[in-house]
Amino acid sequence: MRAVAAPLTLIFTLLLSLTACAQDNGQFKAGQHYQVLPQAVPQGDDGKIEVTELFWYGCGHCYHFEPMLNKWEAETPADVELVKIPAIWQPVMEVHARLYYVADAMGVLDKMHQPVFNAINNQRKMFANRDGREWNPDMDAIKALFNEHGADGEKAVKLMNSFAINSKVKQGMANQRAYQLAGTPEMVVAGKYRISTSLPGFKGKSDGQQLMLDVADYLIEKERADRG
Repeated sequence: MRAVAAPLTLIFTLLLSLTACAQDNGQFKAGQHYQVLPQAVPQGDDGKIEVTELFWYGCGHCYHFEPMLNKWEAETPADVELVKIPAIWQPVMEVHARLYYVADAMGVLDKMHQPVFNAINNQRKMFANRDGREWNPDMDAIKALFNEHGADGEKAVKLMNSFAINSKVKQGMANQRAYQLAGTPEMVVAGKYRISTSLPGFKGKSDGQQLMLDVADYLIEKERADRG
């Protein structure tokens, strides 16, 4: 058994090396698996490689991507930071984005993020009332949600239309435009590279969300190498 194990180990190691080389030589290609943004978006000044997820609480694909993303984040090196931006291209999405920013401002994002996902995707709660084409926050539902999960619902509803949250919404939308968002979920690495399952390299792939993470890993390594 030992005599056979050594060659098998050698073959396995060789295969891993060939796989790594294939990636280095362009397994993931610009225009196919990621888009190089025409202008890089400034990142934080802590020197970390930022990976941004653009998501919507009402997006079923985002809901199913969340556990995969959480696992991926837990395994990322210390020089990588995951940042989330709630996408907005219709009024109800702005209400949901405000839920995210309110929870973040209150310091309760860890306890509220998944419950908001669950309530919208499983219980079909919108946390907004429709008036023609307008969607206005359902303050009673929002207050109840925060209270249910041990957060201050009264404070949450007061913050929903505050100056601070309005500023967060505007900044998020500005970043979204700069990232050339085409759908959700999408990822951006180092403010330079946008990853989307709508790109040609994802066509016909049944594991597109896992492929997004693989491309993100590749681009993180590329950015790290470029920084020297």
